[in-house]
Amino acid sequence: MSAAECREELDEDKAVLLKRYICGRKDENGPNVCTLIGVAIGTAMKIGLHYDGAGLGLSPFEVEMRRRLWWQICTLDVRTAEDHGSEPTIVESAFNTKLPLNINDTSLEPNMSKLPQGQSGRTEMTFTLVRFEGSHFARRVTFSDKFCCINSYPVLSEAQKCEAIEQFKERIEKQYLSYCDKEVPLDFITAASTRLILVKLKLAVCRLRRDQAPGMLVQTNYWRTCEEVLQHAQMLRNYEKGKRWLWLFQTYVEWDSLAYLLLHLCIAPPEEQSDAVWKTVDEIYRHWKSASDIYRDRRWRLIEKLRFQAFAARGRKQTIPQLPRATQPDHITAPVRYDLGPAIELYKGSSARAQRTTNTGVNQPSNAEAAAHAHLPPVTGVRTTESNPSSEQPFPMGTLVNSTIQPVEEAISSAAELPSGGTSCEWSAALFGTFWDLTGSGQGASASWL
Repeated sequence: MSAAECREELDEDKAVLLKRYICGRKDENGPNVCTLIGVAIGTAMKIGLHYDGAGLGLSPFEVEMRRRLWWQICTLDVRTAEDHGSEPTIVESAFNTKLPLNINDTSLEPNMSKLPQGQSGRTEMTFTLVRFEGSHFARRVTFSDKFCCINSYPVLSEAQKCEAIEQFKERIEKQYLSYCDKEVPLDFITAASTRLILVKLKLAVCRLRRDQAPGMLVQTNYWRTCEEVLQHAQMLRNYEKGKRWLWLFQTYVEWDSLAYLLLHLCIAPPEEQSDAVWKTVDEIYRHWKSASDIYRDRRWRLIEKLRFQAFAARGRKQTIPQLPRATQPDHITAPVRYDLGPAIELYKGSSARAQRTTNTGVNQPSNAEAAAHAHLPPVTGVRTTESNPSSEQPFPMGTLVNSTIQPVEEAISSAAELPSGGTSCEWSAALFGTFWDLTGSGQGASASWL
């Protein structure tokens, strides 16, 4: 609910009610969720929820209720571990409780003599079952090799994990999502959120690392996956009939995807800087900027810094004379891989060279850093397609000028002035330094796939 809706319907301030009742997984002002989920797991095992009720001689109704509760706890265990950069507490060999049936609540009666048959189509349990299955599958591909060995899962390479995700997606689409009706709000949310989860899962598996070869740090498949994450997330948020379920997705800022696309827009050649990519990035940026507490997270300042650098780089590249397409070297038409070795090595060796430091050793912000913390004017030199851009678009989507291909090294080195001053190598190193600082090298909450 919005603050106004909360006041109107419940007659109290939202902040008061949140403090009184709600415990969120990622609520910094709430109780320690890791401790509480540990208590829940211990309690569940003491009352035997980890053993399937069918083997304990319990009533069919109780069997099904226990399954639903146990798998909700398993899902919270996975999500809490992922949020905090740890690993799930529950071990696969410790339980044999089956998944709940895919049935409507009307099929259940406390006094029934046997459980009904599970349905193959859409039911009231479909949304929940998909989440249970997704969380259980994530245990196999998103945590450490050690965790896989403890749970007797196969230890997979990155490519094998991606293939496993594709196979899992095909099964989920066939078993559940193919029955969803997009005209039914909950069905739309079920299908859209599941597809978002799966693409974020793939992104988490293919996470960039500092120790990767420089040429692998900027690659087409990765930025397209990042763009897909942002598009799916924004589609969910824009779905008016699904506002009541928005709380499921509102918590998760798409830090990694947003940061990577901004980094990509800083250093990519002009032909890859399409209006569609800029539009996607800008929509997500404006959405999260409107959140009242976004500035409490230090990472948001880094997002603003990268965004400023991306717009500055765009304006600069569009003013650089470029060769006609026919005169470009043949190798430029191949899939784009950028030789960023010098920049990466410079960053690894001494990131301080990309900063301004006083004699006392205190870092001083560059002009670009200072500007990134202020309201930024539109970049000059960008030709827009609209004569009167709306106030909702502080950085209008422009028609790219001279959008033929040019290697990024040439574009940067031929610029009269780099956004943060210094050499192109120093500027690139500073960009990657900001990116790694923002994403935390893939640790903790920035890795969130839901």
